[in-house]
Amino acid sequence: MNLVTRAEWHAKKPTSDYVRLSSTEGIKIHYTGGKVPADLADSGNHDRCVDLVQDIQRMHMSGGRGEKYIDLGYNMVCCPHRRTFMGRGPHALPAANGAGLNSGHYAVLALVGSSGLTEPNDDLLNALVDAIEYLREHGDAGREVKGHRDGYDTSCPGDPLYRWLRDGAGRP
Repeated sequence: MNLVTRAEWHAKKPTSDYVRLSSTEGIKIHYTGGKVPADLADSGNHDRCVDLVQDIQRMHMSGGRGEKYIDLGYNMVCCPHRRTFMGRGPHALPAANGAGLNSGHYAVLALVGSSGLTEPNDDLLNALVDAIEYLREHGDAGREVKGHRDGYDTSCPGDPLYRWLRDGAGRP
């Protein structure tokens, strides 16, 4: 696993303590839901992934989607360079699954969107599997791996990632 620590991506500190989760039923996979630069996965563009994760954290903490979060809403974020960013991490209640749904599953974001970069490459899928395995080992995540849409009325995580989930969420 190519883990990018919070210090390495220069994460802001949460504004309050996380609610602790002892375990979950599993993991829910998310996508950005917006435009992701089509060339983000190109070799040499990993710095843009760092910028994107920082932008998402700023947006979540400022209330940019209508609700102000104490931190990035996801436990982990995966990029198309096979890097996995530490978000809230294991044993922390996420904020991204929807009201009343956060305690059931960890939230993992894939850096693909609804336009631009919409198809996950093999490195992104491997990073997602790395995150799933990490949360199972370090966060007592259960066996379920679902899409955000499996509990909330949304198109997330997009059709390409949802097909991958339906096919078993395995390594490419």
